[in-house]
Amino acid sequence: MTSTDRERTATTVSADKQADNTDSTDNYALDDTLAGRIAQSAIIGAVTAYPDWIKNRTVLIGAYALSAAGFLGLVGYLNAQDEDDEEFGQVPDDAPTLPAWSIVAGVAVFALGAALDIAVTRRVAGWLRTRGVTKPWTLLGAIGAGVTFVVSEAEAREIARRAD
Repeated sequence: MTSTDRERTATTVSADKQADNTDSTDNYALDDTLAGRIAQSAIIGAVTAYPDWIKNRTVLIGAYALSAAGFLGLVGYLNAQDEDDEEFGQVPDDAPTLPAWSIVAGVAVFALGAALDIAVTRRVAGWLRTRGVTKPWTLLGAIGAGVTFVVSEAEAREIARRAD
């Protein structure tokens, strides 16, 4: 068994273990492999660094939009791959239902969080620039990529440990 097979196997919890465990199966395909975790980290680092390298605001917004569309397309494609999802599409009888307002609230919270993130990141980048960092967005991207990789790798190892 290759390490990739072990990683993929480690991300699925067998039915008997799932009955004893409240954790659910990891269905996020980019987390399944080391290459996927590295790709996520690289994308986060590169997109965060855009303002240091793309000076035209219109082009920057276009780059963000294309990156988001490409990444969402990749996630959608990878998650659509058939991987022994026997119960895919079946809603359990005891599945909780959400009120319609919760979707609006979720979008509002996401938008508020994104606006807050942008404001804080701009201030941090400005502070770094006053401290002599010539490419603060690139530095923040490198830090973000590193943190993303460390967290996702730790999660993958924990899932593998639980599966054994």
